[in-house]
Amino acid sequence: MRRIDYYLMLTIGSTMLLAMGGLLGILSVFTLIEQIEDINETYTMVNVAVFVLLSMPRMFYELVPYSALIGCLAGLGILANNSELLVMRAAGVSTWNISWNAMKPALILVLVGLYVGEYILPQVEKTARISKEKALSGNNTIVSTNGFWYREDNVYMHFDSVGQGGVIEGISHYYFDQAHNLKRSLYATRGVFHDVRENEQYWLLENVVLTDIGAETTQSAELTSWRWDTRLVPGLLNAEILVQPDKMSIGELNAKISYMDAQGLNSAKFQLGYWRKVLQPLATIGLVFMAISFVFGPLREATMGMRVVSGLVAGIIFKFVLDLLSPASMVFGFAPMIAVLVPILICFLLGYILFRRTA
Repeated sequence: MRRIDYYLMLTIGSTMLLAMGGLLGILSVFTLIEQIEDINETYTMVNVAVFVLLSMPRMFYELVPYSALIGCLAGLGILANNSELLVMRAAGVSTWNISWNAMKPALILVLVGLYVGEYILPQVEKTARISKEKALSGNNTIVSTNGFWYREDNVYMHFDSVGQGGVIEGISHYYFDQAHNLKRSLYATRGVFHDVRENEQYWLLENVVLTDIGAETTQSAELTSWRWDTRLVPGLLNAEILVQPDKMSIGELNAKISYMDAQGLNSAKFQLGYWRKVLQPLATIGLVFMAISFVFGPLREATMGMRVVSGLVAGIIFKFVLDLLSPASMVFGFAPMIAVLVPILICFLLGYILFRRTA
């Protein structure tokens, strides 16, 4: 019986890896074609190749559920076409036992995906985006057409560009009181981050124009330099600008949500990214469970091509529903967790209904 278990896991694990390799190759080609459109004098083909290479962890992480789905369909399909599943069941191997052994490679893939998503993806994704922005701008700055906005307490900040090594340019600060009245404005041409020690970190702003706005008078002062004490460090600023919430680690998202809630800011976008990461293992298991029910149910007599196409269609529908509910949660105000959980529960419910008919 143990040999049968190993054989099932090896067969399905191999097809999952093949599915991952195939999907990763296709997505890499699409990413390469997309990046080629941005090639200019400074963003060369070498930069494109580096960007695609650094995007591999992100693509791997995103493809884990769909690779598990297609790999499980293909692996069980091979066994079904060779009548091996029929022989196993005739030998007394239960459908639940076959399903559990089919689930084990998916669980291993989930654990690898969790490790990549938590410890590799955030930093590599940040590196990829920074290297691209540096190449596109032709220097060490990250530039946006409209600059970058940020808020801390009652201070609203705008930066024209963000450089590497803790340098920002075109800095504007707007200070408001509790009644939302503008009390002070600040403009500096440049800011350099100083990390003196663990408890002494600050930005030194250069060529500062400081304007205090009173009820009847306004006073301005021009300063050569000005010390700005803030919790905003270069790493947080780069992550805020370059890395999308679902590419951040669970720890980073949790800290970001807590910070934004404390500041009274809308953290729905980050909560959505948090729940998508936390519930991705459950989504993978749900898709695999649905795939198993398909093989024992409506796809029992189908060809291998039909099973693969069915897996692709099921994966596309799952992603479509998830991508539809995700922005809807921010528009209509229901919990982001519900937006992520609903498609997962649909997978489990559909899989359970089909499985009950055949088990």
